[in-house]
Amino acid sequence: MAVPLYRSAPKPCSRRWSSTQGGFTLIEMLVVVAILGVLASLALPSFLSQAAKSKQARVLVYIGVVNRAQQAFFVENDRFATSIGELGFANQNAPADYTYAITSQASGLKMTSTQAIPLNPALRGYAGVVFSTVDPGGSTRLATVICQGSAATTPSPTPVAVAGQVQIANCDTL
Repeated sequence: MAVPLYRSAPKPCSRRWSSTQGGFTLIEMLVVVAILGVLASLALPSFLSQAAKSKQARVLVYIGVVNRAQQAFFVENDRFATSIGELGFANQNAPADYTYAITSQASGLKMTSTQAIPLNPALRGYAGVVFSTVDPGGSTRLATVICQGSAATTPSPTPVAVAGQVQIANCDTL
């Protein structure tokens, strides 16, 4: 008897659905849903925390931009601006999760403060301070500080002149 040089193709599988074969049981599906629920509950707070950090980073950049604009305005006008519009850029560029207020000190030390007040109580408040000092040679120097509040609070920094130096009270600096 001769051995064939090729093998015959296997016959197609013809299994039929039977009661011994089945899909997933209800218990198995419930276990999978429970595991997914636990994983989602662990991941959601981390995701929300990252979203808050992103919003806070945007407002820090914006406060820094306002501080630099105040410095440029002071160099040109020998005073600080009293509004964001006076600085020459629109409020529409400001992150929407905060409201903004610019205040200037009327007497003594020349200074201005820009406060970013959070609308969401989970976010931190920030304040940017720009102030001028005079060095021993009589030249005016400008300095900036950004202060950070805790959740839902905005710092109210107060520059104080101490022995010819300026110190910022009520400020947790970054």
